[in-house]
Amino acid sequence: MTPVGSGRCVCEGVRYRLDAPPLFTHVCHCLSCQKSSGYAFSMTTIIMREDLAITYGEITALIPGPGSTAYGCATCRTRIYVESARFPVTYALKPGTLDDTSLATPQAHIWVKRKQSWLTLSPDVPCFDENYDAAVTWPAASVARVVAAMARQK
Repeated sequence: MTPVGSGRCVCEGVRYRLDAPPLFTHVCHCLSCQKSSGYAFSMTTIIMREDLAITYGEITALIPGPGSTAYGCATCRTRIYVESARFPVTYALKPGTLDDTSLATPQAHIWVKRKQSWLTLSPDVPCFDENYDAAVTWPAASVARVVAAMARQK
């Protein structure tokens, strides 16, 4: 299989390969994302777990939580992805770690009711006051990939 992308942490102690295109990328403007990112928003690219391969170094749990855990480089602490028990076949990849960030163009803005007032959003990207319904908002091919992976897990 030819990889569609690759990425790394800041210190290059962890490198990864992405074997299929991302499912969806959204920008979250909720207060939790603003605080945890230290910025006005946070971007997340949803990928299939089976499509991510660590090619160099070791991933470690950086921020364990009750329902999700952030993983990344133990040396520089760059978050690479988040694993959630609620979404057993996908990871929430941090798209800034991609070598080619054009793979992660925003397809939706969520929690825009918490958006910083100085930030102007493109009218070409759908906006949601809170969250979206993935089954309705994601491309049909992405929804089909998730449904197929869930069926294989049963």
